Parts: sequence; C-alpha cells; structure tokens
Amino acid sequence: MPELAEVETTKRDLRLKILNQRIKKVEVNLDKVVFNKKDDFIKKTENKTIFDIKRRGKWLIFELDDIYIIIHFRMEGRFYLKDKTSKKEKHDYVIFYLDDYNLHYNDPRLFGNMQIIEKEKLDDFFKEKKLGLEYDDANLTPKYLKKCFSNHNTYIKNMLLDQSYITGIGNIYADEILFRSKISPWKKACKLSIKELEGVINNTKIVFEESLKYKGTYPNIDGKRGIYEKYLQVHKRLGEKCYICGEILKKDKVGQRGTYYCPTCQK
Repeated sequence: MPELAEVETTKRDLRLKILNQRIKKVEVNLDKVVFNKKDDFIKKTENKTIFDIKRRGKWLIFELDDIYIIIHFRMEGRFYLKDKTSKKEKHDYVIFYLDDYNLHYNDPRLFGNMQIIEKEKLDDFFKEKKLGLEYDDANLTPKYLKKCFSNHNTYIKNMLLDQSYITGIGNIYADEILFRSKISPWKKACKLSIKELEGVINNTKIVFEESLKYKGTYPNIDGKRGIYEKYLQVHKRLGEKCYICGEILKKDKVGQRGTYYCPTCQK
C-alpha cells in the first residue's frame, strides 16, 4: 500500500516530467474510479494545464487552472508515465493524454479513487478528513503527541496508523518506526514517556527520509520498484535474525494488521 514515502516519490517524479503540461484528453475506463460523474470529470479536466503537484498525507494533488484533482491510491493504485505510443494495459482505468506523455492510473484492487475539488474547497476537504501533522512539521513535538495520546488507552501501533495525529504512516512504516524506537507495538499510547515520544518523532523522520532516498517500496512512474524493502529492519523479515540483538523476528496481529517486531528489542 502506498504510504507517505511512496506518494511523495510519485509527486517528486511527476513534477520533473509533467508540470505545465496540458491535459489534451481524458479517458475514464471505469466510472467508479472517479467520484464525480464521468462526463463531468472529463469536461472539467480536459484542456487544462497541470501547474503544480502537491501531497497531503497519502493524498496526491494535481493543481489545474481552476480546480484540483485529488487522488488516493489506497491498496494498489499507482501512476505510470508512458510515451504517447503506449497502449492501455489491464487495470488502466484513467488515462490523461498530455502534451508529451500519457499518464496511466492503474489499480488492480480497485480501492483507489480520484475526484475534482474546487480550489476554495480543498482546505475544507482535508479538515473533514481530520488529518494530523506531516512528519516534518515543526509542530510535531513530544508535547503535541503527549497531549494527543493522553486519553487513549490504545496500542501505539494503532495510534500511528490513525491519520489524525501523524499523517502518512501506514503498516510498513509503523513497524519500522516502533522497532527503531525500541517500543512494543502493544504498549498503550497513553503510557509513552516524553523521551519515548521524542524517539518516535525522530525515527519517523529518519525512516521516511531513508525511504525517500531509495524511492520507497512500490512501483514508481517508470514501472521500476523502489528499493527501500532491502533496508527494512523488521517488516517482512519473519523468522530472520534481528540486526540489533540476533533474536528471531516475529509476526503477530495488532488491530487486525500484520505486525513485525523483535520480542527482545521491543519488550
């Protein structure tokens, strides 16, 4: 599932290629992928220019002349940037035909979506989503998290997955953050000390910056997969030895989410 690092990688790569490109034609091959009516979506996006590409949490945002297109990839949504002679592939449900490229939205699991938002309504949209702070926001401090978590007798793993506090963290990165912070995923969020919360914040920044360096863990716009999986310390390493203590890594469920951890380092 694309998390903050994967969406940010997509944003950065697309900004290098398609800024100021005109959307000459839009093809919607499955109506449910767009929240707006298909004909309305096409009418409002065709012949518009992509002036900027932004990100908020796990949302990708295209700024056009007078509207935004906002995209959430969910489980397996992705963009592929192809040349103008490229053919439609299976699961290519929306195609933007640009001046120099074709931008294909591909989604095998069909959980992702995109929609048009009027420019003056974008802030309200994200307020309704109750998204928390970005990982690099100066307001993300131990005191902020302490206040957020103080009344929550909930596992810290679940709180990291809740987008209301720190936005953009998904299952892979929650496991990595907690391992590096030496915190059990079952520890109650309200029990974390200021020092532990400082570790969570610092390791969130470290993990995301490392992942961005290696272009995440997901296929990018050129179809090549990011290589950060090679550097994961616990996630998907069931049965392997912990790099820190040598203990065998385990997997269990926390809130119905598969969770990888070290039983020694994360007591």
